[in-house]
Amino acid sequence: MSKRVMALFTLMVLTVSAYSQTSGGRCSLTAASAPSVRGLKLGMTADELLALFPAAAKRNDTIEAVKKAKAATAGEVVYLSFNPAIDSGKEQFAGVESVGAGLLNNRVSDFSVVYGGASWTNIDDWIAKLAEAFKLPAAEAWAIGPSETPNKVLRCDQMSIEAAIQGGSAAIRVLNTGSQKAMQDRTKAAEEKQRREIKP
Repeated sequence: MSKRVMALFTLMVLTVSAYSQTSGGRCSLTAASAPSVRGLKLGMTADELLALFPAAAKRNDTIEAVKKAKAATAGEVVYLSFNPAIDSGKEQFAGVESVGAGLLNNRVSDFSVVYGGASWTNIDDWIAKLAEAFKLPAAEAWAIGPSETPNKVLRCDQMSIEAAIQGGSAAIRVLNTGSQKAMQDRTKAAEEKQRREIKP
């Protein structure tokens, strides 16, 4: 996997907390009605995800990560990355450089797809392409994202969609902000409980 692709995926993973707040009225999509991108969809199980990337399912690191994601007490997002050319080989991933997915309690809580081939320099042009393909609002409805990489975010009810370009590559990320926020709230509650119960 190229350094450019890994850098873009890493950048998108680091912005999880920035999207934990939704803003109403921007779009009517929910986590359940979020677009499916090349067969990837929020809420699919780890097994359904790995069915798209059968070669990756045999790797030890993937097996261990999925085992952790399936643990009932995991309570944290486990990230997997795939190289479709090697891990899938399916025509449905033609033109895709990499795929990343976050698993929370054995369900996909967010995923990203990085595309190769065509070079992009204008984020609004990329959003126009996404809007046409997935019936999304035009670029005017998207807010400027928090990172230095050209990116915009469409905030919906309990979910968000990020469009980004870096080094010419274009990417889309779909995130279930509702499940991410619930996880963060549980973590904060557990930490607060530990602070209350500690005996100096």
